Amino acid sequence: MVQKVPKVLTPPFPLEGKYPTTLERYSINLYNGMYNRLFPVRPWLFTTSLVGSYALFSSNQASFILSRLPNPFPDSKLFQITRVSLLSLLAAYSPVLILRQILKRFIFSYKGFLFEKKPSLTTKIWAVLRNLLVRNPKLNSCDRLLPKLPIPALSETVNKYLESIEQLFDEQEYKNICHLAESFLKNEGPKLQLYTHLWGLFNNNYVTPFWEKYAYLMNREGLMITSSVAHIDLFKDAPANQAVRAAHVIYIEALSMLSIAKQQLKPLADGLVCSTHYHKMYANTRVPEEDIDHLDSHKLSKHVVVYSKGCFYKVELFDHRNRLYSTEQLSEVLTEILVRKDIPKPGEEKLAALTFDSRPKWSKNRKRFFLENCKNKKALELIEKAMVFLIMDENDTYEYIPEKPEILDNFLKSMLTGDGKNRWVDKSLNYIVAKNGRAGGTTEHSIADGAEFDHIMENFCAMDISFLTYPETVVDIEKLESFEIEKGAKKAEKLEFDISDEMIVEIERCFAEHQPKKDDVDFAATIFRDFGKGLVKKGKCSPDAFVQMAIQLANYKDQGKFSLTYESASSRFYANSRTETLRTVSKDSCAFVKAMVDDSFNDHERLSLLRKACESHGYRNRECMIGKGIDRHLFALYVLSRGTNTNSSFLDHYISQKWLLSTSQPPTLTNQIDEDANKDHSWLGACFAAVAKDGYGICYRFAGNHSICAHITSYKSSDRTDSHRFQKYLIEAFHSMAKLFEIEGVTF
Repeated sequence: MVQKVPKVLTPPFPLEGKYPTTLERYSINLYNGMYNRLFPVRPWLFTTSLVGSYALFSSNQASFILSRLPNPFPDSKLFQITRVSLLSLLAAYSPVLILRQILKRFIFSYKGFLFEKKPSLTTKIWAVLRNLLVRNPKLNSCDRLLPKLPIPALSETVNKYLESIEQLFDEQEYKNICHLAESFLKNEGPKLQLYTHLWGLFNNNYVTPFWEKYAYLMNREGLMITSSVAHIDLFKDAPANQAVRAAHVIYIEALSMLSIAKQQLKPLADGLVCSTHYHKMYANTRVPEEDIDHLDSHKLSKHVVVYSKGCFYKVELFDHRNRLYSTEQLSEVLTEILVRKDIPKPGEEKLAALTFDSRPKWSKNRKRFFLENCKNKKALELIEKAMVFLIMDENDTYEYIPEKPEILDNFLKSMLTGDGKNRWVDKSLNYIVAKNGRAGGTTEHSIADGAEFDHIMENFCAMDISFLTYPETVVDIEKLESFEIEKGAKKAEKLEFDISDEMIVEIERCFAEHQPKKDDVDFAATIFRDFGKGLVKKGKCSPDAFVQMAIQLANYKDQGKFSLTYESASSRFYANSRTETLRTVSKDSCAFVKAMVDDSFNDHERLSLLRKACESHGYRNRECMIGKGIDRHLFALYVLSRGTNTNSSFLDHYISQKWLLSTSQPPTLTNQIDEDANKDHSWLGACFAAVAKDGYGICYRFAGNHSICAHITSYKSSDRTDSHRFQKYLIEAFHSMAKLFEIEGVTF
C-alpha cells in the first residue's frame, strides 16, 4: 500500500525577520527595480548578455553594425567607449523589450479563458506560454506588464446602465431617465468621452486617481464607520492571554511588512493581477487636511504604538542587530506594559478621540495641538510612523459562541465602530486584542481593497496556525504584581503628551459626538452553518451568485421592492486598478425573486430561474473583470464634467442615486488553510457600514465548504431597516433556495 505523502507547508513569507539598513534598503530597491524592469529575464542573464555584447563590439570596431553608425569623433576614446556601450545596451535590451511586449500584448492582455467552460486551443497555448515565461515573479514584477484599463464605448455603458435600472423605477420614471440618456449621448457625452480618452493617455489607469481622490480622500466626514472595514479572528483560536496573542499579531505583521517592502511576498495569480497597493498597508497614515487628505506612507517601521489602559507606548520590534524580536520576547514586553501601574494624564485616555472627528476639524486640531507643540509633535510622529496601532482592549467578552449570537454582534460591531477613544483612526491598520486573547482589526479603506486585506489575513492565519506555537500554560496577567523582562527585549517607552485644558475640551467633544454614531449602528453577525459553498456547487450554481440572489430575495421580503445594489467586483487584471461595481439587480434576478414569492410557480421553474439569474450574474461579473463595467466609467465622466464645468442632467441623476444595498465578498485567495479539515481554522469574516442611511451593508465569506459568514449593518435611526429582521429573511432565503436543489437529489 502506497502511503500518502503529507503536503509540505510553505510559509507565505520568509520566517527570518531582518530590518534592512539604509544601504541594504537602497540595494534591495535597486535590485528589485532592475528585476522588475527586466522580468521575465533575470538580471544575471541580462548582465551576461550586456557584457558579452560589449566584449564583441569593442573587440571588433570594424564590425558591420558599428561601421554603419555615425562616428564624428574617431580620435576620442571616451566617445568610442560610449558608442560601444550604447550599442551593447541596445543589443542586450532589445530582446528583453520584445519579450516584455509579447507578455503585455498577449499573456497579460488575454482574458478569453474567463468566458470559456472548456479551454479553447488559444487558451491552452496561452496557458503553456504563461507557465513557461512567467516564472517566480516578485510582488511587483508584473505590474508594468499589465495593460491599461480599457475605456468602454459610451453608448455601451449608457445602455447597460439603463438596463440595470429598469426594474427599479416605474414606467414613467424610467422613460424620463431614458430621455436624459438620449440627450447625454447626443450632446455632452461625446465631449466628456473624448476628455476621458485624453486623460487616459497620461495615466496608467483612467479611474484610480479619480477614485482615490474623490471617493476616499476628499471625504470630509469622520473616517470611523464611514471609511472603515473591520475583521475578526477564527471560529476558535488557540488559548492565549492578551500579551501572547498581541505578540503573535505584531510578529506576523512585521514579517508581512518586511516581505512586502522587499517584494518577497508571492503575488496572487503569479502576477496576473495588480499588486501596486500592497505598499500602502503598513507604516501608513491618512493625514487630515482642510480640503483633501493625503497618504503618508513609510512602508517600513521599527516599532508599533500600543494603547493600553489609557496610555500610549512605543514598542520596538527589532533588536540592536536589526533582528526581529521573537514572539516570546515581544510577549514579555507587552506583559510588562499590562502589569505597569501607569495612570494616564487628564485627557490622555481619550486623546485618540480627536482622530474620530470630521477631517477639517481634526486637521485644525492636529496643527494647533500637535504640530505646534514640540512634545506632542514628537509623539504624533511616532504614532504616524508606527507599523500599526495596537489596542490592548480591556473587554473580555469578545468571542464566538453559537448559542449566544449577541456576543459576536458586539465583537464585530466594536471592531467596526470603536468606542470613540481606542483607535488612531488615521492609521491604515489598527489591531485590537481583548483581555481574553480574541483579536480583530480595523482598516482604513482608502489604502486598498478586499483583495489586499484578505491576502494579508490569510497569510496571518496560515502563519499563526501552521508555523507558530503558543505556550502550553496560559499565564493570568491580572494576578501578576510585577514583571521583569528577562529575554533581552527593550522595555516599552511611554509616550508623553502636553495636554492643555483647551485640548481636553476638544477631546471630550469628539468623544461625545462619536457616541450616537456608534450607538446608531445596528449589527447582526451571521454564522450560517447548515451548509456552505460545497452544497451550492453541487446544485450547479455559483456560490457568490447564490448568496447575491439570497440577498435580493431577503431584501424584497424586507422592503417589498427591489433596491439599487452594489457588489464589489475586481478589475485588478489591469494596471493600478482597484474595484468595479457589479450591479446585482437584473431582469433575471427579479424574475427569480418574484417566482419565489409567487405560489403559481413550482420548484422546477424556480430552480431554472435561479440558475439563469446566477449565470447572468456571473457573466456580468466577468465583464467587470475585463473593464466592461458601468459605474467607474460613469464616475470618471462625472468627475470630468465637474472639472470642465460641463452640465449633465444625466450624470447628475446617476451620481445622486443611493446604494441601498452595499455588498461585498472577501474571497479565498491562497488556499493555505484547509478550512474543512478543521472548521475552527476558518476566520469569522469582515464587515463594513451601510453606505445609505436607509440601507444595508452586507459582507459575506464562505468558510470552507461548511459555513457562510454574512454580517449585516444598518442604522437604528432609520425606520425602514432592521439588521436582525434582514438576517431572518436571509437565513430563510438560504434554506428555501437550497431546498430547490432537492428535486435533483442534492440535500443538506
